[in-house]
Amino acid sequence: MFAIGGRGAIMYVTALRAHGFRNLHGDYPICDPLSIVVGENNAGKSNLVDALRMVLEPEAGPSSRSRIWPEDFAHDGRGNVLADRLELEVQLGSLSEAEQARMVTCLAPSLGPGRARLRLHARLDPDGRVVPQWFGGDSSHPDVERHARAGVRYAYLQPLRDAVADLRPGRDNRLVALLSALAPLGHPDRDRLIEEANRANEAFGAIPAVEDAKSKVASRLAAMIGTGRFKQYTNLAFADPRFERLVGALRARIGQFDALEMAENGLGFNNLLYMAVLLAALADAPDDGVLRVLLVEEPEAHLHPQLQDLLMRFLEEEADGGTQVIVTSHSPGFASSARVERLTVIARPSGDARPVARAPRDFGLSVKQLGHLRRFLDVTKASLFFARAVILVEGVSEQLLMPAIARRLGISLPENGISIIDVGGVAFPPFTDLFGPGKLPYRLAVISDADGDPEAEELEGSEPSLSPRAEALRGREGDNLKVELAPRTLEWALATQAQVNVEMMLDALVLVKPKVTERLRGELEGADLETSADGLLEAVKDVKGRFAQELADLLDDDPREFVAPDFIGNALRWVTEEQGVDEGIGESDG
Repeated sequence: MFAIGGRGAIMYVTALRAHGFRNLHGDYPICDPLSIVVGENNAGKSNLVDALRMVLEPEAGPSSRSRIWPEDFAHDGRGNVLADRLELEVQLGSLSEAEQARMVTCLAPSLGPGRARLRLHARLDPDGRVVPQWFGGDSSHPDVERHARAGVRYAYLQPLRDAVADLRPGRDNRLVALLSALAPLGHPDRDRLIEEANRANEAFGAIPAVEDAKSKVASRLAAMIGTGRFKQYTNLAFADPRFERLVGALRARIGQFDALEMAENGLGFNNLLYMAVLLAALADAPDDGVLRVLLVEEPEAHLHPQLQDLLMRFLEEEADGGTQVIVTSHSPGFASSARVERLTVIARPSGDARPVARAPRDFGLSVKQLGHLRRFLDVTKASLFFARAVILVEGVSEQLLMPAIARRLGISLPENGISIIDVGGVAFPPFTDLFGPGKLPYRLAVISDADGDPEAEELEGSEPSLSPRAEALRGREGDNLKVELAPRTLEWALATQAQVNVEMMLDALVLVKPKVTERLRGELEGADLETSADGLLEAVKDVKGRFAQELADLLDDDPREFVAPDFIGNALRWVTEEQGVDEGIGESDG
């Protein structure tokens, strides 16, 4: 199988530390050999990539280095600079002895054995001039060697890239780097390519129409400038028969049934072709022990879900020593295809402009827990990595009804960045394992059934009894995890709130089970709320999803005052509360 890397570089980037750079502040863990950085829009994903580009050496050479500009210093979103200094630090781990020798000025014993760091500090002078300084390791003196800095290089695929333009014939064509690596100076294929080009030019020039065209052009040029000191020679040929010009003229083509010009093809496959060219060039880069970091923003762009999954599988299987791949994404589909331990989640908890980064690999999860998450995380559930708060529910009924009930309470879940996740039963632990001290920083509410003894709950003044499972859930409560329990089921709880709830639920049920509803209306005439709830629960038990959809539609359209149970209102209000307002470290552009 093709491997992206495999050239022997052992070290890898473990983290980025940033202070005063745009909206970044703190530590941002990075996984090896593949790191998938996910999070909501404007969380800071692009800023993280840009920070890495500021510190690391570009594979394309110093001329393409990213510069620090005044607007990179932290600001309040209104143009007011909050700090006139910024610090960026890239931490490296697992350095071999040879790598430690090369990067001796970057070694950082304070981080541990086999660790190093590259640091970039910058000052913004009053006149707007930016003064950068480079540091290595634990040293407080700017004495890092360029040779050491060149030990880690990056290649970058920007978001909204134009694959057609980037693979257009020319000196900057990515294919030039690939062919130059495969046929270095002295390689016999260089001479063969030139010979074939000369032969093709000769055959082309011997065609009568070409000879005639060449003669007519030459005669008219001679008529214009004469045949004296300004005399010029003309020719018609395919290309200048020099290696660099020949490979620079290559065109990448792609198609399902025939290889088409890229301009005639779709954006998604063109992007895949572009990535394939770049990865091939990295794989055949010189065996110089350099760590090459591939930075890709939004690799899922223009790809349908199946292609996203295939791309992730490729990156998972082929990322290897020598090249570390760091990608950013805001696609739940792409995130759900990744192994959980590859993820770095950047979040901005409600009211706080500073992003916080967490990596599930650091959560202390067991192999069994990680396996559960891999099996359970589908596209819908992976949306929890892009939320500002999450509500976990047992089934599709709760998932369908919760947004409608929230709207009744004047709460917009999308505007608050709330994800409702249906865990498909009572399998909450794989997801609650992601929350807690040092884990995902936003709020999680769990809504479940108490599953206790209904007869015990009928005793006046008694608290709802809890099953061992519900007790275990309650035991997980903490600063950012709240558990709300229904006395029995959601449908039963809704019906026991008010007679108007019973009437609206019957109006929804008649659209699903008209005959059953007609009979039930007669049976429940004059019944108390709990009797009505029992009857409704029995009637909907085999059509919960359809009933929930009809009731949700009714809640959106019917003006009657539907009463929400306290446990639902408590959960909704809790996840939408501000978690601490910070006056602001600059707005993110990524």
